[in-house]
Amino acid sequence: MLLKYLKIFILLITFSSVTGQSNYEIFDSANVFYSEKNYDSAKTLYLNLYNDRMISKELFLNLGNSFFKLNSLPDAILYYEKGLKIAPGDKDLTHNLQFCNTLLKDKNSIKKSILINELILSFLGKSPNYWAYSSILMMFILCLLFLFYWITHERFWKKLFFYSTTVTFLILFITIALSAISKSKVSDSKYGIIYSPITKVMVEPSESSSTTYQLHEGSKAKITSENENWYEISFNERKGWVKKIYVKKI
Repeated sequence: MLLKYLKIFILLITFSSVTGQSNYEIFDSANVFYSEKNYDSAKTLYLNLYNDRMISKELFLNLGNSFFKLNSLPDAILYYEKGLKIAPGDKDLTHNLQFCNTLLKDKNSIKKSILINELILSFLGKSPNYWAYSSILMMFILCLLFLFYWITHERFWKKLFFYSTTVTFLILFITIALSAISKSKVSDSKYGIIYSPITKVMVEPSESSSTTYQLHEGSKAKITSENENWYEISFNERKGWVKKIYVKKI
């Protein structure tokens, strides 16, 4: 019986490793395309990884770089901003984003100070994928330790497996919590990037409303409210409404 469970455990670990290795191979292939200046193919592979829920600051940096090389400034800014959500203060992401902002018609300063909670999340969080894989690994180890505890009859080993199981359970709980925090940080956003060459910002959420000001593609605006078809945004303390089709959340 023990041998059977060990085989299952080894197979699951192997499957996880193969899946992870496959993603790394795709990432490496995308890097090769990028180095060969085949930016469109590189972008496609990076996006496949992102759509497959692989998240890391390196992926966001490379995605932003690929879009920048393809002259897609809004997309470049979007992914640099996404990278900074999980790696606040990263020098490469910040430098590239600052350069992109110099090319925009609407100037909006980049926050240079980093809050303490952002530093903590950056240090602990890494990425949702990292903690998700860690949680899976901890779950396997927990099941294995519990199995050993269940089949062992010697007092010393039973006590050892009991405490080991308890510690592993606590680590599992922490990794799950960090995975949830990291995922929430990535998915929740109060900011968006304008994706239209010229976007009219309206006084009210209606096409018949008057225009209060205009924004150009690549501009970053704070989303303060929304309804079915419109976002209320704030740009340099000026508020107004824009259609959702012209904005992508960071």
